[in-house]
Amino acid sequence: MNTKWWQNEVVYQVYPRSFQDTNHDGIGDIQGMINHLDYIKDLGVTMIWVSPIYKSPMVDMGYDIADYQDIDPQFGTLEDFKKFLMEAKKRDIKVIMDLVINHTSDQHQWFIDALANSDSEYRDYYIFKQTNDSEVPNNWRSIFGGSTWEPVPGEPGTYYFHTFAPQQPDLNWENPKLRQEIYKMINWWLDMGVAGFRVDAITHLKKDLDWASLPADGVDGLVSVVKKGQNRPGIDLFLSELKTETFDKYDALTVGEAYGVPDSDLGKYVGPDGYFSAIFDFSYMNIDV
Repeated sequence: MNTKWWQNEVVYQVYPRSFQDTNHDGIGDIQGMINHLDYIKDLGVTMIWVSPIYKSPMVDMGYDIADYQDIDPQFGTLEDFKKFLMEAKKRDIKVIMDLVINHTSDQHQWFIDALANSDSEYRDYYIFKQTNDSEVPNNWRSIFGGSTWEPVPGEPGTYYFHTFAPQQPDLNWENPKLRQEIYKMINWWLDMGVAGFRVDAITHLKKDLDWASLPADGVDGLVSVVKKGQNRPGIDLFLSELKTETFDKYDALTVGEAYGVPDSDLGKYVGPDGYFSAIFDFSYMNIDV
């Protein structure tokens, strides 16, 4: 059987915040990761998966990214990360990163501009809706609880959409310009030498564009957003384009966080020409449901 290069890798996950703290501020950092490369090499590890270290207000442990192309100062600098890549390469260790492209932080400059100006091109980088009765557009419940809709300050009846926390506005994948911005950013990291990504919340990219309410499934009168915003028809276009425009060009390793993918679609996700090299499938969580 022909195997892919990544099938022979031994992967070690580093959660930087609780790794070695070299500047005594109580938070692990990139220098601490560099200091432990020989130790990790001695374990037989050939690849390190680094949990989010992008610039972030850390509302959701770094999965709320304020700048896709910078490192959060609590971990170090971009130059520190480049040194980490270089030192890892010297030891024949590859590096993959977490990648969050369903949403950004509300502190991302795109979203700041979108909020500041209703005519900004960045408003179409996210999902905004306006209602005539000042009621939220529908009764969808976010993954973290409460409505998926947050009011826009100073604009009565206007709301933005978030699958997760209010501080994590969803990106509008229906916008081709937004998608190209994301692909450019991904390729920037791959050009730098990153070997691939663990791709967060990837099955949420496509939403049902009817934005229709459904019968409530809880006493709060809301219905889970997963019924209208997870594994929806049309997501194939986004995932195949993502793969073609980025990962395929670099033979990158990709691991999709793919909650709820139907068994009938697994071949599309991880088959010989699948969207990803591998996926995390959380179906076991529903065994007792």
